[in-house]
Amino acid sequence: MCGFLRRAGQWELATRQPMWGPIQEIARLGNLVNLEAFIEKWIGDELQLAEVKLSLGSAAEADSEQKASEEVFAIRQSGRNLGALRVKAHGAMLSGETAAALEFLCEQLPGALDLCRLIEEKLQLERELAERERLAVLGQMAASISHNLKNPLGSIKTILQVQMESPELPASIRGETKMVLEEIGRLSSKLNQLLQFSRPAIRGGAVPATCNAQTVAEEVSGVLRREAERRGVVLEVDVGKEGASLSASSEAVSEILSNLVVNALEATPRGGHVRVTGRVNGDGFLFSVEDDGPGVPESVREKILQPFFTTKTQGTGLGLAIVARRVAEFGGKLDFQSPVMNEHGTRFNVTLPRENQATPDRRA
Repeated sequence: MCGFLRRAGQWELATRQPMWGPIQEIARLGNLVNLEAFIEKWIGDELQLAEVKLSLGSAAEADSEQKASEEVFAIRQSGRNLGALRVKAHGAMLSGETAAALEFLCEQLPGALDLCRLIEEKLQLERELAERERLAVLGQMAASISHNLKNPLGSIKTILQVQMESPELPASIRGETKMVLEEIGRLSSKLNQLLQFSRPAIRGGAVPATCNAQTVAEEVSGVLRREAERRGVVLEVDVGKEGASLSASSEAVSEILSNLVVNALEATPRGGHVRVTGRVNGDGFLFSVEDDGPGVPESVREKILQPFFTTKTQGTGLGLAIVARRVAEFGGKLDFQSPVMNEHGTRFNVTLPRENQATPDRRA
């Protein structure tokens, strides 16, 4: 009898073979989430079921208890339990033919799921490769631009500085010369960002790099406090005095904090506050940089970490990209919240490993 029902189920699916094709088509798109949703809808429509739920992996374990009026069909492959298909009939129970069709269907699903996963992985690898190639080209271009511009700018700066030292320089020209020197300084800063971005990401060496979290934070705030005062912004720094030693170089941590604080200062209106805090957080150390600015518009939140994306008229779009890369170099974590309070403000959180608590290097 069971063999008869099974053959009946196979025949029932065979009569719907033109409709089985769409599952393979969706699988070839390489999106497992979309495939699962499509399978649930397709089975429900084709076999006229009241409810269909496909549970795979950990989701299947979470739904391990069978509910009333629910039939559960295991999805197995080579003796392994991949998940389950949970269905409810419109009536009191499933017909024998429908149950046999579902059993046969569950034997076929692993193939479609495997195909989808493989294509999804392939597409992800292709996207990552394309992104790396794009960044490599951008890096080469950035290095070339910086090299060709830094030397002429350095010469111009030297000549102007010599002129500024001359007591015979008229006051009116002295003011204009000072303004030009400030603009040259701003251009040099942008070129330095280009150079930093073009350098290959290298972590570690013969001797692991370490630094003191509080010391670096105080050095960064000391350098940028004058810029905060010029902008009329209060820069507050509160980094715990636990003496946390980070498994990262002081140069890298300084670069991370400097870029975040500069961004925060530029986003904060006169009279606002920028707060830098730091605390031990489990096995890591958490830095937070928060501002009172307008926040990050929802339309650009997914793009702000991309190289050369900026909403500023004079920005390079490299500051946050450099932060993201340097954090990743040391196995850290970067995220942000915006708005923070009253529809305003942005808070960037950077978690870096502490010494002797470093995340293992998984590149090997």
